[in-house]
Amino acid sequence: MDVAVKILSSSEAQKTFKNATTTFVQLASVHRHRHTETSGDRNKVYAMLKNVAMQVGSRTVAKLAVDVRNGGHFDKVITMIDGMIALLRKEEQSDIEHRDRCQNEQNANKNEIDDLKHDIDKTEASLERMENTKKELEEEIGHLEFDINATKEDMAELLSMRNKDVADFRQALKDDSDAVGLLKKAIVALSEYYKRNKIPVPTELAQQSPEYTEDIDKAPETTFSSKASRKSETGGILAILEMLVEDQEKEMAEGRSDDADAQEKYLKQNEALQATLDSQEKTKAATETQLAELGEKIRSHEKFKDGKEADKSAEEDAKDSLYTDCSWVKTHFESRREKRKTEIQGLVDAKAFLAGVAAGDDPLPLA
Repeated sequence: MDVAVKILSSSEAQKTFKNATTTFVQLASVHRHRHTETSGDRNKVYAMLKNVAMQVGSRTVAKLAVDVRNGGHFDKVITMIDGMIALLRKEEQSDIEHRDRCQNEQNANKNEIDDLKHDIDKTEASLERMENTKKELEEEIGHLEFDINATKEDMAELLSMRNKDVADFRQALKDDSDAVGLLKKAIVALSEYYKRNKIPVPTELAQQSPEYTEDIDKAPETTFSSKASRKSETGGILAILEMLVEDQEKEMAEGRSDDADAQEKYLKQNEALQATLDSQEKTKAATETQLAELGEKIRSHEKFKDGKEADKSAEEDAKDSLYTDCSWVKTHFESRREKRKTEIQGLVDAKAFLAGVAAGDDPLPLA
């Protein structure tokens, strides 16, 4: 026994055992390279892929695991894994682009809606102010129309009064003229009477006025007597008639003067009223023009507002569409990303294991 131990413990024996161990491992490796895709390896890859499929809920990985278990060639499986990894990375890029597009479009949509709402609110405020101004202008036009009608009524009343005064004046002038005519006819008749009867006209009586009673409204008393007594009376009547003619003509002259003064006053008053009327109508026309321009401006603002509201409605529809298209980004983007990372890492690990088996190397141990 001691001899055997000594032999096995010698330096030469240790060297031999060491070489033998190395040679054994190399032979085993060559043996494994020659016998790849064993049922044990398949089971390990199947379990690995199945675990990944369960973690991420991937039917594709689950199907791949089944293919491995059912005898799929490892080289083919590696190619399939490469394709799946490439597809997952493409999906990852697509999700990122989708997320960025959603964020940009939703931000732009929100900003556009805010801008449109601001424009609508601003336009509504302007419309409210313009409607108040419109009401004020309409009230002003109403007051101007009232003033214009009042001025026209004043002018019509002034004209009516003037026409009446003129008519009265003309009637009085006609009456006075007729009276003068009658008086002159009477004077002519008396004068002829004097001539026919060769009765001299008493000159002293021509300057005398008829005597009236204390009642000024009562005519002087007249008495008729003999032909001789009538001579002096006739002369007195003639003088009175001439005085009456003179008074009537004087009254007519005063009437004409008064009428001329009244006409001048009427023209001045009418001219002032006409100037007031012209000013009122000018102001009314300017106010109506201002109101018309304001109405056009209101219609323009309402049209602008309708357009902005239509745009806002369209943006609201776009917002709903974006929500439908992008709502998953907030709720599922990160989880999808994490699952995809897990899936890719699982496939990379499975591929590394398969590649190691196919190359005849010791595959990495399963975690």
